[in-house]
Amino acid sequence: MSAPVLAVLVCRDGESWLPGVLAALGEQSERPRRVLAVDTGSTDRTAELLAQARADQTVDDVLTLPPDTSFATAVADAVALGKRRWADPGRWLWLLDGASEPGPEQLADLLAAPDPSAVEVEPGKLIRRAAFERLERRPSPSPRENARGGFLSRGRFLRLLTSPIFVLSASLLAFALINALLTDRLGAGLAGGRLLPVADLATTWRDYLAAWHPVAGGTGSPASPSLLVLALLGSVLGGPSVVVSILLLFGVPLAGLSAYFAARALPVPPLRRAIAAGAYALLPVASLSAGQGRLDVVVAHVLVPPLLAGIAAVLRRSGRQWLGTVCLTALGLAVLGAFAPLMHLALIVLALLAHVLLPGENARSRHRVVGLAALVLLSVACLLPWPVVLLQHPQVLLHGFGARAVEQPAGAWMFALSPDGSAASLPGVLFVLAAAVALAVTRDKRMLPAVGVVIFGWLLAAAVDGSAAEPIAGGVATVGWTGGPLVLVAVGCGWIVLQAGRPKLPEVPQVVGIVALSAVVAGLVTSSAIALAGGPLGPERPLAAPAGTRLVLDPGPQPARLITGTGPRFGDDDLAPAGSAADWLRQVDEDLRSADPGPVREALAAVAARGAEFVVVPAGSRVPELGRDLVTEHQRLPDGRRILRVLLPSSPVKLVGPDLARQAQTEPEPAPEARPLPVAAQLPNFTVRVSEGGAGRALVLGAENEPGWYARVDGMAFPLATAWGHQVAIPLPEQAAEVQVGFTELPRTALLCVQAAAILFTLVAAIPGRRRKTTT
Repeated sequence: MSAPVLAVLVCRDGESWLPGVLAALGEQSERPRRVLAVDTGSTDRTAELLAQARADQTVDDVLTLPPDTSFATAVADAVALGKRRWADPGRWLWLLDGASEPGPEQLADLLAAPDPSAVEVEPGKLIRRAAFERLERRPSPSPRENARGGFLSRGRFLRLLTSPIFVLSASLLAFALINALLTDRLGAGLAGGRLLPVADLATTWRDYLAAWHPVAGGTGSPASPSLLVLALLGSVLGGPSVVVSILLLFGVPLAGLSAYFAARALPVPPLRRAIAAGAYALLPVASLSAGQGRLDVVVAHVLVPPLLAGIAAVLRRSGRQWLGTVCLTALGLAVLGAFAPLMHLALIVLALLAHVLLPGENARSRHRVVGLAALVLLSVACLLPWPVVLLQHPQVLLHGFGARAVEQPAGAWMFALSPDGSAASLPGVLFVLAAAVALAVTRDKRMLPAVGVVIFGWLLAAAVDGSAAEPIAGGVATVGWTGGPLVLVAVGCGWIVLQAGRPKLPEVPQVVGIVALSAVVAGLVTSSAIALAGGPLGPERPLAAPAGTRLVLDPGPQPARLITGTGPRFGDDDLAPAGSAADWLRQVDEDLRSADPGPVREALAAVAARGAEFVVVPAGSRVPELGRDLVTEHQRLPDGRRILRVLLPSSPVKLVGPDLARQAQTEPEPAPEARPLPVAAQLPNFTVRVSEGGAGRALVLGAENEPGWYARVDGMAFPLATAWGHQVAIPLPEQAAEVQVGFTELPRTALLCVQAAAILFTLVAAIPGRRRKTTT
């Protein structure tokens, strides 16, 4: 049972007596609703003991104040913190310090006969919070005790400016702003590297919700869940492109803050936490990834530390806030999985390994098993229907999301936390060296979980670096980028260092320590700035390409793209092509690069059958001369590429006569001489009226024939056929009829409803609620 009491424990150098007081608080027959500890400038292990008590939930929170703080001021600051965090921390205040170790019935006795007139701010007292706040609002000659009613005193303001969290935040924010200004990236609309241009809010929502996408010849594959995250956040923050810019430009301060707060459960003073968080924020591999437009690594950099802390809390916690912790962690895992599916799976595996390997009195408790199951199931349910794609195309784990790219193996450089061996990323070895030194001088079994994270991260990086596969959208088989696993290694190294405590080493002059720390910080700042600035990320520079569908030949090793509208845009390369679309694009690309006019003309006819009106070729391409009467130059781009207009019928829907329809059933592609009749309709859903005609005619769609397409003739379901080996064909009757064609949205809509329900439940359950009041 808990009483409506806020216990305030004021400590200063309490290493000798603090364990006894904390144990006594846990043995109270009538427990306080909240316990706040205030550390007023301790120089011994008080901070570590309080951090451990907070992790064990003996103490709800810890407040650190300067050594000159009076007992009354410490209580006042604790009350203010309690009101900010919980609104109503309790109507009674129980004041404690080192000289007031309570007996097991002390709080119950004080509550049984409280003195309503007591207002003395002294240890061992139980006073009404309202009376204390009235006392604090009285005029006082001391500026420190004045203006408790909402004004910030000069002393508290100075403490705020010099607090570790403020210095950390301000420094990292300044770093991010200066870097963004110097690289001319400050603003929305970034693109480059693995980041394709991000669409506006309405288009992003439409791309995510659509059941069929006009990409690579059309596909019913579910869109990347990263579009949903960008659409939801963009609805609040000014658009998806703004969200992407915030992540890429301000990922450094976001990662620093997340790491600082994630380490709250460790018995570490705030200053050491801030230093470790600042070093982690400047992780070179994360800055290198941001400069290359790798959103997956940037999101992992920000989310991995708090998610590891959340998983640890789920494994350890079985109390009042168990469900909230599980749901909040599951929601974070889902966001991570929306951008970096490999890291999502890695953290789930780590959670299961920790459950099996780590001992503890609650290791097999029902709450832990149920919590882990909920963690996995909820995080996956929040990503529906996309996990189905992962089962069908596991190479997504290797390559992640983003524009297709050919990666270079990291090799042994991964042991220096460098994914490519570049000079700017090599200072990542400082994390490994710091962890190695900490392990050598402080052999503590508490470091074992962190060591396990480091080893697991390196094993994962080796697996990614040693496996090659073709990307989901087709293209050159390539290994993966090791940035995400190396972020996990860096988190483990930082965890090892924070667990090291204060080793007993020979005294080192303070100036030596300051110089060494300054050198490390300067090295990380310089390397991260160079890594971030050196990438291809920059303001989007849209080309004046014509509207409509076009085939674009890549000047590099990648196969051609079939683009509709303003694309390619963010999320297009994360869609799984339908049927043989990837093979078809590869073959067309090969034919168009041929020196023989025959394959070139056949490829142009195949491109027109898919509804492409234009072909974009590199500057030195021979397609214009080999294609002769099938293409004409439409426009030259500033980079030397040429846009060719296809002179064949190229609408997305065509009417073919009986003879051409019979050819379409047996031939892999139309002949260049074929002249179907264009139909004014747009995919995927349209209705047309056809007149009387010969038997055997058909409508042919410029889309892959895959499950989901349907046709109704005069309201009756009509069977579909295949044209040119892989396109949708609708046989037509001889008489006039109304033909309705579409792509069903029912399965995707059902899964989206399940996803919405999972997200809503997880979000509501993750919101911290007020504890139920219990009175005597």
